[in-house]
Amino acid sequence: MLAYITFTTFCGGVYFASTSRVAQGSFVDFQDFPGGPYAYRLYTFSSKRNTVAVVAYFLATWMADAMLLWRLYILYSSKRYAWAVVAFPSLLFLASVCMSVVILHEITKPDQSFWTTSAVPFGLAYFVLSAAITIVSNFLMTIRLLVARKQHMQTMGESYTFKSRLDIVAMLIESSALYAVWSIMFIGLYAVNHPMQSIFLTTLVDIAIIAMLLIMFRVSQDRAWKADTESAFTGLEWRNTSPIRGSGRFAKPSFQSRNGSCTTRLENVVTVETFTVDDNKMRINVESP
Repeated sequence: MLAYITFTTFCGGVYFASTSRVAQGSFVDFQDFPGGPYAYRLYTFSSKRNTVAVVAYFLATWMADAMLLWRLYILYSSKRYAWAVVAFPSLLFLASVCMSVVILHEITKPDQSFWTTSAVPFGLAYFVLSAAITIVSNFLMTIRLLVARKQHMQTMGESYTFKSRLDIVAMLIESSALYAVWSIMFIGLYAVNHPMQSIFLTTLVDIAIIAMLLIMFRVSQDRAWKADTESAFTGLEWRNTSPIRGSGRFAKPSFQSRNGSCTTRLENVVTVETFTVDDNKMRINVESP
C-alpha cells in the first residue's frame, strides 16, 4: 500500500512541477507572446515538458481509478456476484485507459492540444469515462453500505464499528464522492469551452489523489470496510483486547402465565466459561449441570 501511495503521489508531484514550469513560461518568461499566456500555452501544449505533465496526469488518474475498483471489490467480496459487480466498472476503466492513449497520440502532434477540433471528442470521451467509473462505483458502493447499514441496525443495533464503517462520512469517502463531483463540474465546463475549466482541469489530478489518500487513511486506521466486515457485523462473537478467563453460574429465567398474570421462575442453572484464544476472539461455552 505504501508503494502504491508513493508512486501515485510521485506522479502528482511530477504533474505539478511540469505544469508550474509551463505556467512560468506563459506568465513570466514569454509574457509578451502574441495572444497572451493562453495562446502560448496552446502553442507549447505538444512540447516535451507538457507531454510529461499529461503522462503523469494519466498515470495518477489510472492509479486512483484502479484503487476505487479495488475498494468496490472489497465491499462485495463476501458476495458470490462480486466479479459481476466489478465487471462493468472494469470495462469502463479499460476503455478510459485506451482513450487516454489515443489522446496522448493526438496531443503530441504539432499544434495540437486538448482544445483543438480533432482532440476535443477524444478528451471529452476520456473525461466522461473516468467520471463514469467514479459515478458507477459511487452508486454501487453506496447501495452496498446502505444495505449493510439496514441489516446491521435490524440485527445488532448501533455500535462503534457500525458508526465508523457505515456512517455518512464513510460512504462519501469510500465512494470517492469528492472526485466524482469535481469531475462532473469540469466536464460541463469543458463541453461548453468555458474559461473556468482551466481551474478544474489543473486541480483534477490533485482531487483524485486526495480522494485516494482519504480512503487509504481509513484503511490504515482499520476504519474502512474489509472483506470480513460483514461477517463481523452479523456473527455472534465478541472481541476483547486483553486475555480473560473465568467461569460463573447463571440462572436461566423462564416465564409462565397463569390466569392472565405472569410469574417468573428460575430453572436450568448453567455454567458459563469464557476464554480467549490467540486472535483475541472470545468464545462462550455453555454447559448444563
